[in-house]
Amino acid sequence: MKVLYLIFTILILINFTFANDGFVLVTPMGTGEECSTSPYGEGYYLPTGTEITIDYECYQFEFVNSSTHLQVQYLGKNCSAQHPSITTYPMNECVDFKIKEDDLSFMSIITANDNIPSQSISYYYYYYSNFCSGPTYQLFFTNGYSNQYSKYQCVNGKPEVYVCTDSNSCTPVDASGCTNKNVPIPYRVDC
Repeated sequence: MKVLYLIFTILILINFTFANDGFVLVTPMGTGEECSTSPYGEGYYLPTGTEITIDYECYQFEFVNSSTHLQVQYLGKNCSAQHPSITTYPMNECVDFKIKEDDLSFMSIITANDNIPSQSISYYYYYYSNFCSGPTYQLFFTNGYSNQYSKYQCVNGKPEVYVCTDSNSCTPVDASGCTNKNVPIPYRVDC
């Protein structure tokens, strides 16, 4: 029985290894009309060629047009949309990027590398697991980013995350360890 379990686990890992084409990095470059000279805001490090769930919604990211563009497919709540919504963004250019229509948008540069801005606060989401193991995608916030609802800092190599109210009162959130209770996708936070 243990041998069968081991073989099954190895087959799953091989499948995950070859299931996607790579990763795409969406680096936020500010909230204005143009990209700033330094990263600021909310970004993503996403697998391509596989379906993932972000905030209860299913997406797939693909390189298209000889890898000169990123195609974002919205596949619905259960990855079952009959007619997926598709948005295409040019690579290596300043674009107004957002995942969902109701999301904040950030002027961003989309690349096929893994150079997340240093000291960013990264949420590692484990999209094929109920525990903090297996393949991940990352939602990250640049160090010092804040909005009316939250703020993010990396202090001495540890993430500090705060939830804020309308009265500008902010409360720290425990960002240590694996969070897998009462969340749709388990995650951990690091910087």
